[in-house]
Amino acid sequence: MHLVQNDFKPETLGVTFHDISAPLENIKKKMNECFGLLSIAFRRAYIEKGTGKLNTDLEDQEEYPVSKKWLTSPYCQIEPSMAFQIGVPILIFREKEVIDDGILQKGVLPYYMPEFDLNKPIDEYFESNQWIDLFEAWKALVLKYKTKKLFEEDDIIKHIISYSICEGKKISFDELYNMFNNTIDYDSKNYYGKSINNYDQFLNQLKSRLGVNESDLEARYKIKGHSLNSDYITICTNFFD
Repeated sequence: MHLVQNDFKPETLGVTFHDISAPLENIKKKMNECFGLLSIAFRRAYIEKGTGKLNTDLEDQEEYPVSKKWLTSPYCQIEPSMAFQIGVPILIFREKEVIDDGILQKGVLPYYMPEFDLNKPIDEYFESNQWIDLFEAWKALVLKYKTKKLFEEDDIIKHIISYSICEGKKISFDELYNMFNNTIDYDSKNYYGKSINNYDQFLNQLKSRLGVNESDLEARYKIKGHSLNSDYITICTNFFD
């Protein structure tokens, strides 16, 4: 409910989407369609008494007790790992006494992973500063990732990348994104409340990067019914407000 109230559309395998394919195939497909991952490592299997690295004979390795601890679902290891590989923003919560190994171990991911206790009222946690700060930070990363992903899928952007390849000086998506972003004055707004952009600055960046003059740039940029100037404005409007 909290995610929906913040304009998210949560997707959960077996709940909101189903497929006849194997679970990992489904997760991979959905991961490429989503813009963020929220993983909650609940308690699943209880270890009354156990030993880690039992009978180890490796140097610098020792047995250690694993007692009165919980294991979580293996998918709490798998899904965040898949998301991290493709750059999807991750937020992981671990229930108290769940073993913090693998991707749940502190320091493995460059994110803070809070611990929660279901013996305490969950509504209190959702009202805490920790939750609010973490969620807002994650939400900002999700929105940024969404913008960049849709930017890379835009036909105009693909055309500019293709044009740069034809010139023998391929521009990466990140580089082109930064070129656009550098020309936006987010502190200034026009009559319609949109951020002010600067086409001349973008043009100069592109000319310098490709080593061509303005007339050649406009002449070789060929999309029927388009110009580089009009497409620049379209991209700024769609992705850099």
